[in-house]
Amino acid sequence: MSKFFTILILSLFLLVSAVSASSDVDVVVLGVISHGPMQPTVNAIKEVTSKYPDVNVRWLDLESNEGEKYAQEHGLTAHMNVLIDDEYQYSINGKDVTFQWFEGQQWTKEDLDNVISSKLNNSPEISVSDNPKSGNNMNVLIVWAGIFAVVGIIAWFLIKKFRKG
Repeated sequence: MSKFFTILILSLFLLVSAVSASSDVDVVVLGVISHGPMQPTVNAIKEVTSKYPDVNVRWLDLESNEGEKYAQEHGLTAHMNVLIDDEYQYSINGKDVTFQWFEGQQWTKEDLDNVISSKLNNSPEISVSDNPKSGNNMNVLIVWAGIFAVVGIIAWFLIKKFRKG
């Protein structure tokens, strides 16, 4: 029976580790990154994201093959796009914000900072705007996979115990 509890505790630990490991925020910056007029926006993004060690930033130049492919796959047409956990449209305290084009127009550094901070802290005041592309459910999938694994292990031990008994 102690073997059962050891495996159960290990399974729960792995489940918690998987969920907490997935709490990082992924930011994809897709744009004409080296273009002179975009430099203030690029610097604003770097300034905000550099404050957070749990933010994974991926820079894609829109003029590269990889950048073009990413833009086509995600239906992006702006010269600068900032996707936070695969989304670029958010509702921040009731205000719709689109992370495209230049910083200071449709979005600000403060908006970007608010969304990242909110995602890292699971804060409810920031949400994804109504967007047909929304639906990043990776955390939900990880939790359900973990629950399924724990239930499977428990069932396996119970079946094994009752067959012996």
